[in-house]
Amino acid sequence: MKKMPFLATCALYAALALPSCSDGKSGTTPETGGGDSEDNEEVTVTPTEGVTTEAYYKGDLYGTGSGNLWINFISDMELDDFTGDYTGPGYVLCLDFNTTLAENADFASLAEGTYTCDYTSDSHEAFTLNIADGDSFFSNYDEDGLSSSLEIAGGTVEVSVKSGYYCLEADLQLEDGSAYRYSFVGEISFINRSEEGYMSNLTEDKELEGMSQALMAYQGSVFTATSDLYTVIIAGPDYDLDSNFGQSDALMLSVNVSPGSSEGIPSGTYTVIDAMEADDYEVNTILSGVYEPTYGGYFGTWYFSTSDKTEASLRNGTVQISNNGNDSYTFTIDMQDGYGHKISGTYTGKCRIEDWS
Repeated sequence: MKKMPFLATCALYAALALPSCSDGKSGTTPETGGGDSEDNEEVTVTPTEGVTTEAYYKGDLYGTGSGNLWINFISDMELDDFTGDYTGPGYVLCLDFNTTLAENADFASLAEGTYTCDYTSDSHEAFTLNIADGDSFFSNYDEDGLSSSLEIAGGTVEVSVKSGYYCLEADLQLEDGSAYRYSFVGEISFINRSEEGYMSNLTEDKELEGMSQALMAYQGSVFTATSDLYTVIIAGPDYDLDSNFGQSDALMLSVNVSPGSSEGIPSGTYTVIDAMEADDYEVNTILSGVYEPTYGGYFGTWYFSTSDKTEASLRNGTVQISNNGNDSYTFTIDMQDGYGHKISGTYTGKCRIEDWS
């Protein structure tokens, strides 16, 4: 199976999974390096309340030997599912860092130290903030859903680690010349967007619990004449199956079935195969999780947990699917990420079946 046709077709047909905001308590243990710390002495710190973070690691994005990552600090606001934007009052502060390269891209961290910036030119060297192209900014939202944004034009960000929490002190200048100071204390878990590693930040096995709804989307002969494709999303109650977005845990599957199976998935055991390396997509297989930003993002088989701020490309294992009739199905899940962490559990219930072909 050639990679490029697979990815191009994914852009048209596969469901896109978007990580969402949460106030989850699971975070990556920060590493030290490059800056002056206080020997990481245990001191009492109070985590910032009313703020959640979205954080992503892109690896050596600029070829400078540094690790690029960015963090969105988001005050408590409602996300409008229709517009895809927030309703205030509140704010989003986006800071785009160049830090030390992660030893393992799946568990990146922001190194302690002082981060500086230059509004005229980004060096992309370690311990700098990217601002020249508007990569770091402050957005303010009002109660009517209107927003205004200002780019970061200068300043510094001090990063330290105390009692296992990141402590950030930002002394910034906005593009209108005003000063902006910001403090944050809390855990930050970085999602791997570098295409390196196993694309999973799971640290233990997970049992699927609270799954209460499912969507099965028939897509026809998307990749090959050998099999037809179903995209399946199984999720908890606080999850929008149509946008593949929400606060509950979710599982996304790409299932290869017998050609012409538009009325539902046939019963059987389905085995995970490497979506990028398989010669063909045989019947009774499931595509492994692939992340390809050029063509839109997440495809194949993934586990998402917003509350834990974790996600995992699933690369091994099986799913036993039983068609119980009347659109009722049982999914018995026994899969693993690249590290061998298991995602397992059973969902039995009605499935919403749609024809996307």
